[in-house]
Amino acid sequence: MMAIVKVLAAFVVLGILGATVFLVERLKEESAVPQLADPSGTPEEIPAVRPGEIAFERAREFLATGQFDSAREKLEFLVGVYPSSEPAGEARRILGELNLDDLLSTDVMEGKTMYQVKSGDNFTKIALKHETTLDCIMHINGLQRMDKLYPGDELVLLPLKFNIKIDVPRKLLNLYNEGRLLKSYNLSHARTRDSRGALRSRIGQKIGLLENGDRVSPVKFESYRTARKVLILDHHKLQLRQDEESEKNAERRGFFLSEPDMEELALLLRVGNEVEVLFANR
Repeated sequence: MMAIVKVLAAFVVLGILGATVFLVERLKEESAVPQLADPSGTPEEIPAVRPGEIAFERAREFLATGQFDSAREKLEFLVGVYPSSEPAGEARRILGELNLDDLLSTDVMEGKTMYQVKSGDNFTKIALKHETTLDCIMHINGLQRMDKLYPGDELVLLPLKFNIKIDVPRKLLNLYNEGRLLKSYNLSHARTRDSRGALRSRIGQKIGLLENGDRVSPVKFESYRTARKVLILDHHKLQLRQDEESEKNAERRGFFLSEPDMEELALLLRVGNEVEVLFANR
């Protein structure tokens, strides 16, 4: 009798083991990862994909369907990982437009504050206290004149805590906010005494140049708003300024941009913002 029990127990154990093996093999088949194509195939078998192309196409799809945050994420990935790729230039342009639209809009309050005017306030005092500029306050709030402020008035304020990196070999000026690329600007040309290595500086002055050549301070808003904007660095008085045909052979040293780009940078930068310049490698 005991022999029969032992035989039956053995059959049960074998059955359980067999079922277990079957289930394991079945799970392996279902979870198997499809094998990739042989990378040694000919160009006809594997279409060539340019670096960054897939990310750029995905970004365009997101833009077409109004998924702007997802598009921004793909564009940031592209310009960060493939900065010299063919789609990178257009990606930087689109990314800059998306970021600046949000930055200068009162509909998007991220990074901005709503300030209630107090007794004794004026535009200049408010700008200095909140690390912004008079022209930025006027622009964001849609103001054309420096009318008198009254206690209780509300202003949207954007602290300008940005920094810029100028890549001379690539003719790019990049605007950053806490390490995040906001927008890239193309340099038309640069003229400096330095040719190698890097330098760090800050924006030391902001001025406007009138048609007669006179300088005007941003505090004189009515005159400054129509003047040609110039940002002067602490280092050797290098300048960020508008490119003009008449100045191509001038002795002024610095970095030259288009008029619209210079206007925008003057709006977004203040005295004290950090500047890093990268020249050719040694």
